[in-house]
Amino acid sequence: MPSTYDRRSRGRPLGITILCLLGFVGAFFSFFGMLGTMARGGPFAIVGLVGLAVIVGKTAVLYGLWTLQYWGYKWALRFYALSAVLDLVTFSLLALVIDLLVIAYIASKADHFR
Repeated sequence: MPSTYDRRSRGRPLGITILCLLGFVGAFFSFFGMLGTMARGGPFAIVGLVGLAVIVGKTAVLYGLWTLQYWGYKWALRFYALSAVLDLVTFSLLALVIDLLVIAYIASKADHFR
């Protein structure tokens, strides 16, 4: 008798849930931080606009992870890899380690994404 237990019936992994919840909270506060940056005017307005675009992209990726979409998985790996490169350039060792751990964790859960 074939099993009806497939990879999608297991639901969202706890680590993905935690990652998404922390990401949504971070995006919420970053949104207001970028609005404050834009309010300073001049070149800060451009930085704020770019930051807002990144926050919108990150929120979309987190939604994709939350709903276990394959595109969310692919883009999450790309966003965190880009973040790791930026951490390397800015010599943020702790942030680099965290981003690499997040990439490894998301990659280990690839079978959960459709």
